[in-house]
Amino acid sequence: MVLVVEPSLKQSGCVAALRRRAAICCAVLGALVIAWCRPGVADVPINGHEPTRLPPIERVSYEIEVLEQPPALLPYYVGYDRGFVIANHGTDGFSANEFPFVMRMNSWFHLRHVLFESDGPNRDKNSITLERIRLGFSGHLYSPDLKYSLMLDGNTDQSVQVTFLDSFVTYDLGRGVWGWDAGQLEIRGGNWKVPFSRSREESARRFQFSERTVANLFFDISRSVGVSVLGETKTWDVPLRFETALFNGFNTGRDSTISGEDLDTNFAWSARASMDLFSEFGNDGEPDLGWHPYPALRLGGGMAFTTVDREGPSEFTRQRVVKSGERLSNLLPAAISAYDIWLVTIDAHWKHRGWSLIAEHHWRHIADFRGGTIPSLLDQGLVLQTGYFVLPERLELLARWSRIVGDSGTLGVQNQYTNEIATGLAWYIRRHDVKFNWDVSWIDGVPVNSPRLNLLPGDEGWLMRTQFQFAF
Repeated sequence: MVLVVEPSLKQSGCVAALRRRAAICCAVLGALVIAWCRPGVADVPINGHEPTRLPPIERVSYEIEVLEQPPALLPYYVGYDRGFVIANHGTDGFSANEFPFVMRMNSWFHLRHVLFESDGPNRDKNSITLERIRLGFSGHLYSPDLKYSLMLDGNTDQSVQVTFLDSFVTYDLGRGVWGWDAGQLEIRGGNWKVPFSRSREESARRFQFSERTVANLFFDISRSVGVSVLGETKTWDVPLRFETALFNGFNTGRDSTISGEDLDTNFAWSARASMDLFSEFGNDGEPDLGWHPYPALRLGGGMAFTTVDREGPSEFTRQRVVKSGERLSNLLPAAISAYDIWLVTIDAHWKHRGWSLIAEHHWRHIADFRGGTIPSLLDQGLVLQTGYFVLPERLELLARWSRIVGDSGTLGVQNQYTNEIATGLAWYIRRHDVKFNWDVSWIDGVPVNSPRLNLLPGDEGWLMRTQFQFAF
């Protein structure tokens, strides 16, 4: 008997066998690939045996030479840290002490509208001004111990609109010579705010109101060229700061707009000290932006002395009197050739849970008139200022009162006085960098001549100021 196999059936059997073999081969190859890629245990059993251990992949190691002084990653640093910063030696991040050269650039200005309704000898005002157009450069050279500061200032109140306001260098003598902590003992030289009063020590960038009080400016010595010794230390865990300076004279810097040829040959001297009690005071200026959970109190005081004579006409005619604001030199007999000026101030600044309170008392004693018989003249000033955040860190309500009482305007015959009563608000959009101020004041006498106040000597009436501050 002959068995005949049809071609179609034979072909189909071969195809099925081939498919089975191909599947087995794929499974084996897949298991090998997985086992090869994973140096641990193979996941797929082979030929019914338990998974087998495969040897781990051999890793190749390279010996890397480590340099004792690796090169800097960057040749410079550019970024923002309380201002735009440029430094000449790079690391990851920014730490000023790591750089031999650092320059920080800051700028700020006031856009102000002034409305004054006069009840005195001077006319009304309604104007928009730019005040304190500041551009500052600060940092250190060669090492963190040698610091510098340059400040350009401009405004629309004076014919000379841009000039150098501050220009000084400070050397950290304690750290550079004896290895003390930074800031304990420094020396300074140049043109800057000489130490005396709280209001002058505080930057106008961190004010509550648009401007200082009339009393603050009457008992003020502002800026001058000179040298000083300053420092900060802790005694019984209480921060103490001090500075004493020798300089050309009261108000002989940028604000006085006088030249060196108009100065006399007498130097002036001043000193200021302050201490912080109860808790850290912070650096947010006059308001309690930091919302102190515990009371913070800063106590301070200052003293200053100089002799002025007619050989320096600008210094001799600088002092003004209560309440008219007339120059003292215009009231003195022509025979008077010189006199002494003593200034003393004490102040307290308290903060707690959005509240702030500032209290200051000032004295000016003018005596020892050469060339004639003039009694000693005494003027006193008081400043009380308060603020409270009705919206924490945003909206602050303000009030203040300043008063000046003295006999300088009558050459010792009787006392005269001036008052300034003000209220207002401050809206802190971006803390002190972007903020809005509005205040209104009643004034019954201005014994100073300062473009910053937007007032003239003898002014009386209502003053309203609206101000925007922009800073970086």
